[in-house]
Amino acid sequence: MNWKKNSTSAISTLTPDFYCEIVRLTSVDGGDGVRLTLTGFSDGEEKRTLTLSADDFLSLGVMRGGLDEEAFQTLSDAAGRYTALRAAYRLLSAGQCSRKKLYEKLRARRIPDADARFAVETAYARGYIDEDWQIASYIRTLAEKNLYGPRKIHASLAAKGYSGDAVRKALAETLDEEKVLRLKRAFLEKKFGKTKPETPNEAQIMRAALYKQGF
Repeated sequence: MNWKKNSTSAISTLTPDFYCEIVRLTSVDGGDGVRLTLTGFSDGEEKRTLTLSADDFLSLGVMRGGLDEEAFQTLSDAAGRYTALRAAYRLLSAGQCSRKKLYEKLRARRIPDADARFAVETAYARGYIDEDWQIASYIRTLAEKNLYGPRKIHASLAAKGYSGDAVRKALAETLDEEKVLRLKRAFLEKKFGKTKPETPNEAQIMRAALYKQGF
């Protein structure tokens, strides 16, 4: 597999049942990607395009000219990774999410497993996903605005795909006993207009409400 060599060699050196040729290279996505225009497929399709990341384009040493089937497959695989990564960035621009949830969203868009995993880990490595910050932010919002208790916060964040250990650690750092007590009082005041029951039946109702709220 060597498109540099094929680009200057005779077509007869390629596999007899497969032939295509890169005829045009175009910078796209603000220079982040390179679109390859290919022609001459043996299955009768005259033209196709593949878009690679600029990094893959340079590391693979892509040039105009003929490709054998192995070289074409390598470029197709690289194009799949780039498509997945661009989709991941679009999803993250619409709202932060965990690595697990991003993976699920990519798979829901029929992006292959390997490409989805590559996109998630690349986005994470490049700092587009900061799960510690996201978890801390969610905890503050769910506690201060929703008046959720620790158990309900944990369940909510688990549903978003965050690690249980990471959530427990953040909860321990964010909600000490005093803050949890203030949250309980604020919830009871909001729901019942008071923080202490006046009858045994009322006490039972308040305990049930607190439990449902995650306390």
